[in-house]
Amino acid sequence: MTYCAICDGPLFSGQKVAVIGGGNSALEAADDMVKIAQHVYLVSLTSVTGDQILIEKVKDALNLTLFLEHEVLEIEGPNSVEAILIRDLKSGEEKRLFVGGIFIEIGLLPNSKFTGGIARLNKFGEISEAGLPGLFAAGNVNNVVETNVTDKGYIPT
Repeated sequence: MTYCAICDGPLFSGQKVAVIGGGNSALEAADDMVKIAQHVYLVSLTSVTGDQILIEKVKDALNLTLFLEHEVLEIEGPNSVEAILIRDLKSGEEKRLFVGGIFIEIGLLPNSKFTGGIARLNKFGEISEAGLPGLFAAGNVNNVVETNVTDKGYIPT
């Protein structure tokens, strides 16, 4: 079990893996893993809630199966992950997915309070526009996928 598909993904190359979550973090992990894993199961309590650009990146992957509105009941294996038991929240049906790895990607709370109102934040607390020349936002604190960098900071394209 891991929390970083970029860091640990190569350890599971050629294997079946599960990504747990339905937001941007989970979609990014699924996108990373469909390129190297035999098969990726994305398990989410809700529908996929990530950005449309990330949904588009994974939606046609032939080695990706979505289990939306499912919960993880159990991680199985005596010494390492061998399977997960999931349950459909609507029907109650349980299913065992045999996987060699699990990526927990339930999202992050951006640490954007340091901006003190200088930057504009979206409803998730992500920086949507720097708003101050010379202030740049990078990483999980921003919601800008493609940008132009100017002397006024990140300007969404």
